[in-house]
Amino acid sequence: MIASTAVGSSLLVTFLIDFGIQLVFYIYSAINKTERFYDLSGALTYQACILVALLYRQGGESLSTLGYRQIVTSVLGLVWCTRLGWFLFERVTRVGEDKRFEELKQDPAKFAIPWFLQVVWIFLTAFPIFTLLGNPANTQPGFIASDVVGIVIWVFGFGFEVIADYQKNAFKTLHPSDFVSTGVWKYSRYANYFGEVTLWVGMFILCAGGFVENWQFVTVISPVFVFCLIYFVSGVALSEPNAEKRYGARQDYQEYKAKTSKFIPWFPKPSRTIQV
Repeated sequence: MIASTAVGSSLLVTFLIDFGIQLVFYIYSAINKTERFYDLSGALTYQACILVALLYRQGGESLSTLGYRQIVTSVLGLVWCTRLGWFLFERVTRVGEDKRFEELKQDPAKFAIPWFLQVVWIFLTAFPIFTLLGNPANTQPGFIASDVVGIVIWVFGFGFEVIADYQKNAFKTLHPSDFVSTGVWKYSRYANYFGEVTLWVGMFILCAGGFVENWQFVTVISPVFVFCLIYFVSGVALSEPNAEKRYGARQDYQEYKAKTSKFIPWFPKPSRTIQV
């Protein structure tokens, strides 16, 4: 009962921080009709929410009593959001605009939709972290085998995403009008998104080792939500038709599609000629 009260209070405070920061950035962005700070605000909100959930200790609990798992998940979460936020901010600054918002930013009501969705995205994605950090430190078990599994999967997913982003960015710098099919992109057409989903699977496994009540396992919605969002709503769902529009008439692209795994990395299929 004590844990439920502590977690509930912590989650409420975290959500209000999430909503408040996004509201401030939305108001500024709507007035100036700019999407420049959308991704950066997401990263800053993640950072603020993780730190608030970590530092918001109740009942006179000292930070020195925090479990190692609570500290590790906080550090990993901060590393992830800082890296991704800066990468996306630097990209939109370099390109000059994000075409997703080209029409939306002209109407404040429509422009509010992606900002509200970002509130939900932030909270549900990091739900396992926020829940774990809300648990009293004295309820945390010691080191267990699933911690190793979770950390290894997270590191693999994070590394895969970073490498995929770096390779694509380097390729596009030299070949801005071409599609990338080398490096990890030889094994997955959406290598960066695979890495993103994988790291959140690892994060849930790591956090689950510190859950102290059965209801907390509902936070498995995090990796499920991330996958569904990336595969069916944004990410893959938006990139696939755009790529087809740009490169669909090219035989080399159709051959790349035919032999390369769409999402989960795997060895390319034998090459075969496709008539376009």
